[in-house]
Amino acid sequence: SHVSVMCLKNPLVYILVFLLCSATLSCIGVSKDKTIKEEPDMHDSIAREQSLLVSDDEMENANRYNHRADELFDDFLYVYIHDKDVQLQRTLFPIKERLIDGSTHTINKDMWHDALDFMNNEYTTTIYGDIQDKGINENTSLENASVERIDLLKTVLTSYDFIKDNGKWNLKEIRNMSFNDCDLRDFLFFYSKFSQDSSYQRRALAKSIRISMLDPEDDTQIIEGFINREQWSTINNGVPGGIISNIRYGQQYNNAKSILMEKVSIGNGMSETFYFAKNKNKWELVGYEN
Repeated sequence: SHVSVMCLKNPLVYILVFLLCSATLSCIGVSKDKTIKEEPDMHDSIAREQSLLVSDDEMENANRYNHRADELFDDFLYVYIHDKDVQLQRTLFPIKERLIDGSTHTINKDMWHDALDFMNNEYTTTIYGDIQDKGINENTSLENASVERIDLLKTVLTSYDFIKDNGKWNLKEIRNMSFNDCDLRDFLFFYSKFSQDSSYQRRALAKSIRISMLDPEDDTQIIEGFINREQWSTINNGVPGGIISNIRYGQQYNNAKSILMEKVSIGNGMSETFYFAKNKNKWELVGYEN
């Protein structure tokens, strides 16, 4: 599962929610002296967002969802990205940030800025070293996870490292490094050129590319087969580029011979998967799914 964003487009919903809450409180006679927590916890924050984003039927399961808020890293991450209060609560201040030169500096709460704002792009990407890794995000026993900001132009990777302690996820550390210092360096240097240079991209296409995609003339049908290099431009809408993300649930990439990059559009949840493999020590695009 991946991080997605749902938008509330009709302002009338806010009015209806307000009137409903007011009527309910008046019926049960809530005391005027009743206090509200100034810093709601993670479950309160999720319940608040969910009450505006899901249907009445789904609201019946809200409590069950709240109890799972910290079980799956993706569930936690969604709220962490979009709620500044949760960022302040679930960041272990003072937090250390390691710079590219190896030095560190400390970030206090009053210095904090919106972290992971790059995840509010039109899409997110996650990189896997093996197709079997694609289900790793459903592992509720994870105790460590990272969100990586990959700058393909500057060849710099920033890793936001989270730890799960006493059942709750928290941001523990921020690390900046060049591509040379990460285990994805071989692929990232290749992909940096692949995403920017159209001539280089054409040369890095396999002679035969396996495809699986919706039929553009009938979206209930799937087209499967192979295309040649010349046909790639007819189906390619552009590969992820610029600044991309990678959610690391425990994937390892040392000496990887194949890479899967999954691109998920924010809003509609549509996904594309690009398959890369090494051929005589050179990376090639060998497959595509849409």
